[in-house]
Amino acid sequence: MSSGLRNSLRLQLVLLIGGLAVAGAVGYVLLTTHLVRQQIEADQFRLQRILVTRMASQLDQDMHARTTELRFIASLERLRDPQRAAQDKQALLLTKKAIYPFYAWIGITDTQGRILASTEPRINGADVSQRSWFIGGRQRLHQEDIHDAVLLGKLLPPPELDELPLRLMDISLPLLDRQGHFIGVLATHLSLDWAYQVRHQLLDQLDVPGLEMLLVNRDGEVIVGSPTLPARDATNLSSLTVFTGSKAGRVGTAIETWPDGRRYLTAAAPALGTHPYPGLGWTVLVRLDEATAFADARRMGWRALAVGLVSALMFSWITWWAMGRKLRPMERLSQAVADLDVNRPLVSLPEVAGSGEVAVFARSMARLVNALGESRERFQMLFDHAPVAMAFVAADGQVLLLNARFTQLLGYDIRHVPHVDQWFVQAFPEGPAREAARERWQNALPHIGKTPMALPTAEYELRCYDGSTCIAESGGIALPDGMLVSFQDLTERRKAEAGLRLWAEAFEHSEVGLLISDVRTETLIAANPTFAQQRGYTARELTGLPVASLYPERALPGLRAALEQAYVNDHMVFETEHITRDGRIFPVLIDLTVLRDADGRPVRRVSYVQDLTERERAAQEIRRLNTELEQRVVERTAELSAANRELDAFAAAVTHDLRAPLRTVNGFAQILLDEFAGLLGDEGRQHLQRIQDGTRRMGELIEGLLALSHHTNKPLDRSRVDLSAIAARRLAELAAAEPARQVVVEVEPGLEADCDAALAEALLVNLLDNAWKYSARTPRAHIRFCRDTVDGLSGFCVCDNGAGFDMTKAGHLFEPFQRLHHPSEFQGTGVGLVTVRRIVDRHGGRITVQAAPGQGARFCFTLRAEA
Repeated sequence: MSSGLRNSLRLQLVLLIGGLAVAGAVGYVLLTTHLVRQQIEADQFRLQRILVTRMASQLDQDMHARTTELRFIASLERLRDPQRAAQDKQALLLTKKAIYPFYAWIGITDTQGRILASTEPRINGADVSQRSWFIGGRQRLHQEDIHDAVLLGKLLPPPELDELPLRLMDISLPLLDRQGHFIGVLATHLSLDWAYQVRHQLLDQLDVPGLEMLLVNRDGEVIVGSPTLPARDATNLSSLTVFTGSKAGRVGTAIETWPDGRRYLTAAAPALGTHPYPGLGWTVLVRLDEATAFADARRMGWRALAVGLVSALMFSWITWWAMGRKLRPMERLSQAVADLDVNRPLVSLPEVAGSGEVAVFARSMARLVNALGESRERFQMLFDHAPVAMAFVAADGQVLLLNARFTQLLGYDIRHVPHVDQWFVQAFPEGPAREAARERWQNALPHIGKTPMALPTAEYELRCYDGSTCIAESGGIALPDGMLVSFQDLTERRKAEAGLRLWAEAFEHSEVGLLISDVRTETLIAANPTFAQQRGYTARELTGLPVASLYPERALPGLRAALEQAYVNDHMVFETEHITRDGRIFPVLIDLTVLRDADGRPVRRVSYVQDLTERERAAQEIRRLNTELEQRVVERTAELSAANRELDAFAAAVTHDLRAPLRTVNGFAQILLDEFAGLLGDEGRQHLQRIQDGTRRMGELIEGLLALSHHTNKPLDRSRVDLSAIAARRLAELAAAEPARQVVVEVEPGLEADCDAALAEALLVNLLDNAWKYSARTPRAHIRFCRDTVDGLSGFCVCDNGAGFDMTKAGHLFEPFQRLHHPSEFQGTGVGLVTVRRIVDRHGGRITVQAAPGQGARFCFTLRAEA
């Protein structure tokens, strides 16, 4: 009985332990699988939110760019001039279409809706007055959603990526002449291929099988499909909840049942537009089949469940005295998990050896945690290597992540901008731009912690870490745990746009004659109004004329020789003669540049032509005036010498008469401070201190004026002067006066000049003292005196890396008593640089300056005109 009882108890204990083990294993596996599923779902939704937001933002940016480009084309004078030939306008449109390959067609109409010129000449003359793009474009900027190509469907080549026949989007706006009168409509049709290209660029960066991206219109109809849901199926997705949310301007994610009956992890983001493009009501959708998304989780769950059940059955046969030994592998795994840190690089968990259920379970958990870590690294790699500069900022303003493109574009890493406050100070100049950026950040903060939402984009001029500037478009996504901010580099695009506008405006409005001719036909292609008016023509009349018609017969041999030389060097400057429409011959100076095609053959000549008629007249007048001037110089020299002597006497008298009252005022102020300080109080002592400061500054101004007068009127005594010795001596004196300052001094040896020794020393002392003074707040100050060129002549330069100044204010730099810094920052009289300028002028030299705020200044000078 006793033995049977013991056996029954052992069996019950084994069954109890086995049952608990099986239940625990099943429960643990189910819980783990559920958590893994939740993590995978969260990771996929985060990725999908980023994708749909970036796609929507890119579509808005591209449509905004197309609108801006069309406005620029509408501002071109050749289109706005109703007198221009249609062929001329058509040639311009063809050129713009070649520059902007996104356009399938560009054209202009008259006021009645008849096409005047277009990039498809076969429809020129067609009546489009009933087309919506013409009706809308008559009044204002008009954008029209995607539609089938009607008139152009059979004329233009089929789309490369779109599976449907040619579909177009329309942008149109009124075309006005110079007086602002309506003269027609400028319109363009965009092919849908660009949307497919943007999608491919985004999806190709990822390695997520089965991930699909769709674009639907405001009615929920698919306009950009995928291999499994092509646009030709005409599927309507308006029943999806994420689509409904996007209509309200929200970025949403959900597991949705689609029209095919399958469930997908789905994200949607609206393309809200950006001024002046208001958006067309598009929505970007990304989906991933639920079975595909959670396949790994299911396989892992079944495998873990099988391992758990086997382990539980084996565990049931192990006696309780072995439990301690069997639990040791779990202890080791627990310790390894405890040592993991999400902020450090991933370290793989060790896999426990053994075949017991605890060992098998420990291995499964290690593999699970390792798989999750690898998933985290995969998403971290996607962020780090994204082609767009991105930063992730917490709600409290702490900068948590910066990707590699951010550092490459702007130069900052996480050490430079640990918080958005440092970012605003570093990247934005002080003033309205910085305050506007701060305000935009504050307005975005309330959206953090809610449903992810894309924020409007803004364009900024940012200061990079190396001091350069960068034009970037900033966008952001408010997420539940922070803000994801992106920066798109627009610097080169803005430079190209500015350069194109500048060239067009310069050609039309230049006061210098400009001419473009064809090398192969030897005819004129274009001339600006200045060139045409000088010869009695209009610019249109010159177009197509032979080049030789501009030259008299006697000038043609010289012209041919000059052109042959230009074809060798691609550039030539020569003088010749032109003939006007009425037969008048006049001299010209031509600066000619040859343009070549991709094979190196000359195709165009661009010429800058200057009329020399006035120069010839002026030369004759100069020869006559020189004779009179020589006599006047003799007379005026005598008068100037007498005036200078009187000025010296006056300056000496004024400085003597002003010094005595100043010393008296200063002396009595010092007596009051010494003997009556207690009676005056703090405010009285401050007033006396201001009096003493004013008298000291007045004394410095008097000394500066006296020195200026002396240097201006002192006769020049030229000799060979060692400027390097003067510079080294003065810098040594400055260093001795302030031994605590650490300044790197560099004086190029052997610099000599033929000049007045006393004036040269005064010049260098003023420049070196300024360099020493304005670099006082620079931690690693550097002052250099060296040789360099000044306007093509050999000269000398004093350089520093101190406070510098804004070159837009440099026009007042050499005026008496004009200072570019406040006296509270740097003291001075405003006379030193005036003295420098007078000394350089007296030697017949030149002086130039280059500077930038916070980057120092560079003063270069010569001491004789032929230096």
